Amino acid sequence: MHFSVYGQSQHPCLVFLHGFLGCGSDWQKVITELSEHYYCVTIDIPGHGMSANERLKPRAAFKDFSHQLSACLKRLKISQYQLIGYSLGGRLALHHALLAPKGLQSLIIESAHTGLSDDDARQQRLVHDNRWAVRWLKDPINQLLSDWYQQTVFANLSAEQRQQLIQKRQQQDRQGIAAALRACSIGLQADLSKQLGQLKMPLDFIGGSLDNKYQLLARQLQQDYPRLRWHSIDKAGHNCHFEQPTLFLQQLSSVLNNHREEND
Repeated sequence: MHFSVYGQSQHPCLVFLHGFLGCGSDWQKVITELSEHYYCVTIDIPGHGMSANERLKPRAAFKDFSHQLSACLKRLKISQYQLIGYSLGGRLALHHALLAPKGLQSLIIESAHTGLSDDDARQQRLVHDNRWAVRWLKDPINQLLSDWYQQTVFANLSAEQRQQLIQKRQQQDRQGIAAALRACSIGLQADLSKQLGQLKMPLDFIGGSLDNKYQLLARQLQQDYPRLRWHSIDKAGHNCHFEQPTLFLQQLSSVLNNHREEND
């Protein structure tokens, strides 16, 4: 997998995982500030960005990614790190953390689903994601992206923000994106909500105040996992670090400071 590093390696390490259709540079505004005090690593998830030609193993994508991430960090000689993941990146991060990798100190998730508990819902999601994967292989890119960002989860985007994302995502590798969507479908993801109690590290969820779906999910998770800390970003929907980058950076910095104080 392709990675980029920012800051000085002697500083505490933060590893960032982007969402679907993204790449490591999506975190640039956040990293520009944090790299003064942290060693920041961004990963391009297989099928995306500079990892467009990479593929995750079918039916074992989450475990495969976790092993690749550990190998990448080993090459970088990183022994301790905090993991931050958005949406798809957050789901991959949760699976990675539950495999108890050596050196992972804390987990910070932005707008990521812990999985579906109902078999019918999982099957419906598989059908849904496969239809989108087929479209990624054949539809005109402008229409495809326009339709993608009209989905309910992106309802809070302004017209300007939606157009910015459509322009930004023009250069996708269609086969890579289709393969990633199929391999990492929520329909193939285990329901991790009941496993969160296994985590020994701090776990923080960040979500938008306008994202009703993930606000509800966070409240449900807190009932089963009281140690989970939920942080809401005002006037943000699903993609907080894109919609409200300043508020997101403030919240993330606060979470990281809390982790440092707990470890002192």
